[in-house]
Amino acid sequence: MFKLLVALSLSLCALANTEVINFHISELYNDEISFASTWPMLNHTHNEHEWTMIPSPFGTPMSDVCSSQNSAKLKMAKHPCPYELWLVLDLTHDWATYSSFTLRLSWPAHYPTDFSLHIFDPESLSIYFGLPAPQNSHVRPPSQTRRRYARIRLVDTGILTPSTPSTKPDSPAPVPFILVLEPLYFGVLPPSVVPVLGYIAIVSLFAWMSVPRIIKYLEMIAVEARKELNENVKSE
Repeated sequence: MFKLLVALSLSLCALANTEVINFHISELYNDEISFASTWPMLNHTHNEHEWTMIPSPFGTPMSDVCSSQNSAKLKMAKHPCPYELWLVLDLTHDWATYSSFTLRLSWPAHYPTDFSLHIFDPESLSIYFGLPAPQNSHVRPPSQTRRRYARIRLVDTGILTPSTPSTKPDSPAPVPFILVLEPLYFGVLPPSVVPVLGYIAIVSLFAWMSVPRIIKYLEMIAVEARKELNENVKSE
């Protein structure tokens, strides 16, 4: 039993870094964003995916990564900056009853990288890209949506190696990372931690059942030891 608990403990350990963003949603007016249809999507049937991207060069402030004026942002939407990833988060169907979600990003610890996660609703995304307001909205009431959009950016934080004038500095290595989208039970608890809570419950139950028996056994040994010590003193 002890070996099993140790194995379970080790299985929960991972040499990885993690960034998490939790967000609350409600239905909002749906601004049609046609170019977002080409972005990858996470939803209830496909809530996890791995990407590999090149980070922005070392020393780049996160606020400067893939920054541009509104006139250039629409071009970036169709031809994204290599240091950022745009995603569609489809929170409908089986997730329609949840109002809180978490987006978790994990990458190997031996890749020195900083990540930035940001969530957009349709209105804030339209403002970001400088899209014009929808026409004739008074003729046809706008539909509502639970979709959200995620923007992920990454910057290399490694130490640069010295280079001579005749050599170019090493470019950042591509960084693999995994994105996981999950609803939050009771607004705080992601489903992926349920097994961990179950493990803690098993360990707690095992300790509750075992510790009193261990203490009683040790007390019996202590009593026997005192008896033997007293008998040795009397015999002397």
